[in-house]
Amino acid sequence: MALIIDFNCHVFPDLIKNSEMISVEGVNRFKGNARQWLRPVSRSVHGAQILLRHLPLFARNPLDAFSALLPFPGLMFESTPSDLYSAMDEAQVNFSVAIAQSPWISNEFVLSLAAENPRLIPVVNIPRGTSRPGQALKAWVGKGARAIKLHPALDGEDVNSPRYRSVLRAADDMNLPVIVHTGCVQSKLLYRSPSQAKAENFIKWYESFPNVRFILAYMNFHEPNTALDLCEEFPNLWVDTSSQPSEVIGEAVRRIGAERVLFGTDWPFLGSNLTLGKSRIQDAIDTGLLNQEQGRLILGENAAKILNLGPV
Repeated sequence: MALIIDFNCHVFPDLIKNSEMISVEGVNRFKGNARQWLRPVSRSVHGAQILLRHLPLFARNPLDAFSALLPFPGLMFESTPSDLYSAMDEAQVNFSVAIAQSPWISNEFVLSLAAENPRLIPVVNIPRGTSRPGQALKAWVGKGARAIKLHPALDGEDVNSPRYRSVLRAADDMNLPVIVHTGCVQSKLLYRSPSQAKAENFIKWYESFPNVRFILAYMNFHEPNTALDLCEEFPNLWVDTSSQPSEVIGEAVRRIGAERVLFGTDWPFLGSNLTLGKSRIQDAIDTGLLNQEQGRLILGENAAKILNLGPV
């Protein structure tokens, strides 16, 4: 059986887990049924999301702002640790890279989950205002963090900020992978500065830290070809497959090789991510865009190397 590692996952605290007023078993049963009912809707929303990139900007930008709200109702049914474990079991996913994002998903939370369940690989975030951010990152790595996520669009912070440079120097010192949120989605409701997420904004990072392994999460979303152009120029860049259709995944392999493509789903946003994400890899294999070996590399073997997981 192929090793499967989801390189782009978010998991939220379970607010009812310790409630004495609500039957946790009943809620989980209801959520499981709801996920089954919502699957056709999720599949349609995922498909519509991909179609947005083909619209002219004057039409796409307002729809971006609206579509950014679509994931949130689904989080009622799929977002907690128990939901994630169920989804991983169903999709036969071996490991999920759980990414912290202050203030909703704390570093302490993802590290505690990973300590309880070795199938989770914790990734930390260094919030704005952190004193000595490089030292803070080193401290989190000492507690078990396996990578760092940078999100300038959400932070609303320029890529030239001293905070980012400090974090990147620390990541370079520790040979730590750096996940960068890429892709401009015009939603001021979600992001302080949406345009900060353009993959080309980070060229100074790629140049200044050639030994840092940068993972361009979402493959620059609406503009994956820009991400692939950058990967062709900079050998220290990887992409993940979150939010990308089979044909784009196949094009990524053709242009930069399967060794630099990572399976990612952005679970739980939009719902049914793990099964749908796997199906896109399988569709690419079935249609000849990928061969079986390339599929294995993307689904997990590349991630295992980047994360230094060793034999699994």
